[in-house]
Amino acid sequence: MTSRRDALLLALGGAALLAGCGQPRSERRTDRIRLWVAPNAAEEGFWKIAVAKWNAARIGLPVEFTTIPTAGNSEDTVLSALVAGTEPDLCTNVFSGFAVQLAALGQVANLAAMPGYDALLDRRHMRSIMAGWEQGGQVVALPIYSSPTLIWWRADLLEANGLSAPPATYADVYRFCERYAVRGTRYGMQVVAGRAWQDRWFDYISYYYAASGGQPYLAGNKALYDNPAGLQAAGFIDRMYRQGWTALDFDAEEPLVSGLAAGAVRGPWDVERFANIYPETLARIAVGPMIAEGPSTGTRSTFSDSKGVVLFRNSRVQREAFAFLSWALGDEALNLLWLRRTGLSPARDDLLTNPAFADYYRGNALARAYANHVATARPPALSEHTIDIQKIMSARLVEPLMLGATSPAAALADAVARTNRMLEVQG
Repeated sequence: MTSRRDALLLALGGAALLAGCGQPRSERRTDRIRLWVAPNAAEEGFWKIAVAKWNAARIGLPVEFTTIPTAGNSEDTVLSALVAGTEPDLCTNVFSGFAVQLAALGQVANLAAMPGYDALLDRRHMRSIMAGWEQGGQVVALPIYSSPTLIWWRADLLEANGLSAPPATYADVYRFCERYAVRGTRYGMQVVAGRAWQDRWFDYISYYYAASGGQPYLAGNKALYDNPAGLQAAGFIDRMYRQGWTALDFDAEEPLVSGLAAGAVRGPWDVERFANIYPETLARIAVGPMIAEGPSTGTRSTFSDSKGVVLFRNSRVQREAFAFLSWALGDEALNLLWLRRTGLSPARDDLLTNPAFADYYRGNALARAYANHVATARPPALSEHTIDIQKIMSARLVEPLMLGATSPAAALADAVARTNRMLEVQG
């Protein structure tokens, strides 16, 4: 069976062959830097200002930018551009798994080898964050923002059931559920985000990072989560379902609004959504940490829904493009502008200690909670097989636990074994 990577390699190789035979391809310019950014108004507005400032200052090659030209999947658009030879120099909105896929195809530069890389990490205070983005001494994408997952709780429901603060451990959740949950009627917590592969980021992987202290669940071609931390997270899911403290499906309803569930994993992007649609509910929300078995001695790890920027290998202005990127990411005023425009935390670990951001966080408790977890939140595993890995995690681990079809230990062992076999076949 031909893998997606093999098919893309064939397509890229065929495009190169056609170019060698005289077929016209897009001319790669050296008089400007071409940048693609995420196709949403908030990020486009930020880059419009940043690019205008750079160009006006005349401190490097001029930059021209556009949103990623897609009506659907950004990844497919980028891959199509690579085949056609029309990719830009820089592209944002890249999650870590896609960056690794691009690296496996030989299409992106190692940013760690660029002049000024170390200086950027120091200037932006992001060394602690880069651990989840480095592989084999290479960095194929730089995170622009970090969006940790945390648990939202209805503070009024917690208080009515004897809790003065959000639950922090499994035992806290169990005690609350014993008081609040009524099987088939209302639930202590929405434990599983959904059935799609990407939902695993917002349930099992988040729980695993919290239980393991941010340890990876994958390294190279080996799944690592069949361990005590993985079993703790699986055991939590299993007990919540066996006790009837969570539901198999919450349909399209927002359970926090009605009280169908008193808690749920949510990200910072949900703040604006609730402010616009459910402002009364948002006023009752208390944000708690990602839960784990025992109490935490520091800020607990969790999952980070992060996106980064890549520099394409075929760019003829790599150094100039990285100089622009370093300037944009390293400038505190632009980081603050990004925060105000998008509500997404810049990927830096000094957000709550740097005076540049003090005013923003002073009156924003929800944003402060997320900023406090940026340094300990971890991105998806660095694998080009993210979708397959998480489809197996869904079908062989999470869904059997939801249905009570097998024990946590057996489901865990099966999911990891199947993942390892798949990775071995994929090579």
